[in-house]
Amino acid sequence: MNKHFKFMIFVFLCAKLLVSSAFAEVTFAERQILNGAKINSILSFQSPERSSSSPKDLESTPSRVSSQSKLLSSHNRRWGFQHKDGIVLVLSGGGTKGLAHIGVFEELEKADIPIAAIVGTSMGGIMGGLYASGYNAAELKEHLNQVNIMEIISDRSISGAEDIGYNSAPTSKTNLVLIQKDDRRSRGFMGKQGLLQAKNLYTYLSEMTARVSVADFDDLPIPFAAIATNLQNGDTVVLREGNLASALRATMSIPGIFEPWEIDETLLVDGGLKANLPVLIAKEMFPDHPVVAVNLSPEDISRERGSIRSVLDVAAQSLEILMVEQIRRNVAAADLVISPKVSDFGVLDSGGYDKIIERGVEATKPQIEAIKRLLSECEDTDSCIPHLDQEPGRNLKVSALRFEGVPKNIANALYAKYGSWVGEKLDMKKLAEAIKELSRREDFSLVEARTKRVSRSDVEIVIFIERPAKYEVGINGYVGNISRDGWFSIETQIRDILMDGDVGSLEYRLGNRWGLLGRYFTPPTFQDTQFGLVLSAREEGFETRDLGTHEFERYSARLAWYKNFGRRNRFGIGYAVSRISQGDTFSGPYLSLNINTLDDPVLPTKGWSLTSDVWAPFNEVAMTHSLFQYHLPTFQEWKMVFQGGLKTGNADNIAYAAILGNREELYSLSKHPLVGDQAYWLHIGASRNMMRSWWGGVNVELFGRYGQVLKEWKNHDSWWETGIALTMPTNNFAGKVIVVYDQDGEFTFGYSFGIPRWWSGPIP
Repeated sequence: MNKHFKFMIFVFLCAKLLVSSAFAEVTFAERQILNGAKINSILSFQSPERSSSSPKDLESTPSRVSSQSKLLSSHNRRWGFQHKDGIVLVLSGGGTKGLAHIGVFEELEKADIPIAAIVGTSMGGIMGGLYASGYNAAELKEHLNQVNIMEIISDRSISGAEDIGYNSAPTSKTNLVLIQKDDRRSRGFMGKQGLLQAKNLYTYLSEMTARVSVADFDDLPIPFAAIATNLQNGDTVVLREGNLASALRATMSIPGIFEPWEIDETLLVDGGLKANLPVLIAKEMFPDHPVVAVNLSPEDISRERGSIRSVLDVAAQSLEILMVEQIRRNVAAADLVISPKVSDFGVLDSGGYDKIIERGVEATKPQIEAIKRLLSECEDTDSCIPHLDQEPGRNLKVSALRFEGVPKNIANALYAKYGSWVGEKLDMKKLAEAIKELSRREDFSLVEARTKRVSRSDVEIVIFIERPAKYEVGINGYVGNISRDGWFSIETQIRDILMDGDVGSLEYRLGNRWGLLGRYFTPPTFQDTQFGLVLSAREEGFETRDLGTHEFERYSARLAWYKNFGRRNRFGIGYAVSRISQGDTFSGPYLSLNINTLDDPVLPTKGWSLTSDVWAPFNEVAMTHSLFQYHLPTFQEWKMVFQGGLKTGNADNIAYAAILGNREELYSLSKHPLVGDQAYWLHIGASRNMMRSWWGGVNVELFGRYGQVLKEWKNHDSWWETGIALTMPTNNFAGKVIVVYDQDGEFTFGYSFGIPRWWSGPIP
């Protein structure tokens, strides 16, 4: 655990340094590189050479000041588009500290300060891009209150970290991946390029930017540019064309934290590496406008001697020293600088967003009159471009639609579903919905839309799909004294076995009991259906309170058809067979139902979920296993948690009985569970989140639990306990420490590490 936490601290320090400060100086040589850089018309620093493209029509555009017509005409020939009058706003990166930009927008709106263009890096790029696409400060704050930022930037599965019934296709999200190999793209063995792929983030950005249908960021309500860094050669890249969501995802790709973003076979990372406050770039792009910069980097990097105590402290301070002079040079190039005081917030803070926004407000208010003077000086000297009324965007028509990264049969199926777009007007809302829909598929690890203008009125859409690696090896485990069972397992996954898009896995479990689990799932159809085959062999055992110790081996098979409905809901129907060593074989129909409305699969604050499995073997009673949970926000940081479960079986056949306590239903019964024909348990708790981040968080909970087993629906035995728990849930790991007081008047101290992916029980 100490090593784990040291690693997390190191990652966070690196992220903070990369985002909060950067190399901002642009030398003459760098400018020459930038001025000529262009990757298939998508990645570019647009210099005066932009005049080679078709200029926009100016004939219908009125001019307020006739003496400026030559200046206007010259500008349009140089840049190929029409600027508004006003300031050029430059927004720096800073992680969640960048939410202070919303406060800046708010004050500029109140003062009616016109914005001619926005240039942003990292979080400044995201905030600037959304604002440039038509959102105002109030709308951005409203959206911020409605979303879970930590879930969006994380890789948390939409189906949750725990798959109790193994009713979904194998996925690496429940394992710590050790090895990946992909022969489909000749990549060979490979590792992760970042801790987070941020699949959810791109989907969210696609939805947020869907209100504007443009292929050129100059056509936005406010012209916009995002800054990224070419990871392959270190060049600064200015993104001004293509898909706005892709540009925003690229500009905030913090190296080591987020995987690089690929555009036209070029890996892009956070623009803050070279230009966290891109003032010099903005002046080159948008001449004749005053530049107002919003700088989130620390002004004072000095530290006390006693605070530098480790190699990490030395490395952190050294990087700050290297970067601070670069920031200062860009600050000096700005006409005016707004500096919100946000140094006391973290780069990936999970709360306090209103306070961060307010810091932006506080920093901007005293600068409003100075900004107005800048605009006045600009108008007096005829150096500003007059305001030009123009429609945001163009009536672009989709001339072609292609799908890349998938086999031909999958591409053809996708085209059959979305091919009607060809010949129609470009609709980014439809495109965002398609991205959202396709991103839910577990066989697509990434879905990205790329728009490329092929003529003045035509645009081509390329939807690039990245699939999970063909071969994958991962591990998981569970250990502690809360449950009698503990294990370490290794799982191998293989894709495209019998057909393109299918997936199979084989998991071998070691521990106090062995287990072998094989799964195979067909490719999901575009009606969200698929077939799944599950085969298992495992050793089971328990020591009941009144029926002694039982040890046996269980062999089972299940074939089912599954249908997804809604975002996180799944229904299954099939047939299952089970045999116990030295026992009878039972078989019969199988049903499953999963409903999930939780707002976060790892750290829910509201919503409910239900998981239910029913197996009705012939010549035996029906066996069920259902779990329910409900999270209700109450006051401040607290919430009420309600959980419960129901099991049915046959106590006369111990291998198919309803057992209470062997799956953490009641912690103090884990060593000696209760057995009956029916069993139910209830949990009521008051929980508070102590820490929340992209990797998970820490919760503290006061709880009470009650359970009862019945025979022939008559009370047989019951149990209650109360206690306190400290939990640390993450994407593919969970830690828990508990203290319990039970009805026998005894205290139990318990702990566990790992996600309890149970195999035991009568349900095949």
